[in-house]
Amino acid sequence: MKYLIFTLFFISSLRGVAQEDSLVIPARNQQVIDTAVFYGRSISPTYHSAVCTEFVIGVLKHFTKLTAQDITRIRIDQPRRSLQDVYDQIENGSPEPKGVYNALVSNGKGEAIDDWTKVLPGDFVQFWYPGSWGHCGIVSSINLENRTMLLHSSFPSTDGYGIQQFTIPDYCFFVRLK
Repeated sequence: MKYLIFTLFFISSLRGVAQEDSLVIPARNQQVIDTAVFYGRSISPTYHSAVCTEFVIGVLKHFTKLTAQDITRIRIDQPRRSLQDVYDQIENGSPEPKGVYNALVSNGKGEAIDDWTKVLPGDFVQFWYPGSWGHCGIVSSINLENRTMLLHSSFPSTDGYGIQQFTIPDYCFFVRLK
């Protein structure tokens, strides 16, 4: 019951913020956020049971049928010798490190958002910190001035589903579910 009350409060507060800021969130994006909030803990009860890619896959399955190839693209499941291979691919313009962006654009179910000023709550993102690690999730909010974003995702610090703040790195790929 507490979770339901929190969920309803959280959803209504998101809508209030959107109206106050004159931010128009597309209906599909709002559905994505509502789904992440409502099903987040059941999709990813712990980080070890469902990492960020599994969380994204779990949310997307509420909206569309994902093929094995879509899932492989979201997971960025490809042969590589080291993490440096990912950065080499990014530098060479390869689509593989773009994860959920690559999957949704390739299957025609998503619209690339290459202009970060157009990013809205409910958009999906895959990003990489140079020479370090990558992550994916669903945008809750974005602050381009401070280069930060709040994401719905699965992460070690929340031990599964939660909302965390991240610095926006240069290697950041946003996509909107159609």
